[in-house]
Amino acid sequence: MNTSDLDGCALDYWCARALVDGDEQIVFIQVEPSVVVTLTHGALRKLAQPFSPATEWVDALEVLERAQALQWQRDEGGTHCRVRFGGADPCEADAAHPRVALLRAFVRARFGNAVGDRPAEPHAVRQGKVRPYDAGGVPPTYGDNAGAGDEIGNIRSVPRP
Repeated sequence: MNTSDLDGCALDYWCARALVDGDEQIVFIQVEPSVVVTLTHGALRKLAQPFSPATEWVDALEVLERAQALQWQRDEGGTHCRVRFGGADPCEADAAHPRVALLRAFVRARFGNAVGDRPAEPHAVRQGKVRPYDAGGVPPTYGDNAGAGDEIGNIRSVPRP
């Protein structure tokens, strides 16, 4: 799908993917009818929370804070956004609403002019690899040393005197 056509849940999904680095895991607990994610990146922490930047400025602020050299041009046809993220070249996008134009430019800056189809089921993504899991189940782990005998997730109690 072209990034210039992203809207609604599809735009929310790809914005969430663009917010994390490739070596960080993002878990999509739900992708329809809305996006619910668990992710951490820097100061950004979301634990099984709805994420809808296409409709809410509160979530779009995560993208806006990363913007540098932001320019918007509005007219009766919509909004044109030109923005630079980090040290990358500026990206441009158009939309009816400034927020959507900003988000499309953000996705384009990270993934280029086109993105793939998003999975419809719960899944986790790390280093571009999508790993599905059952709704309500335990998301897959990506640890280098994870094995059948490992005790991943065992926090163990503090020894008592």
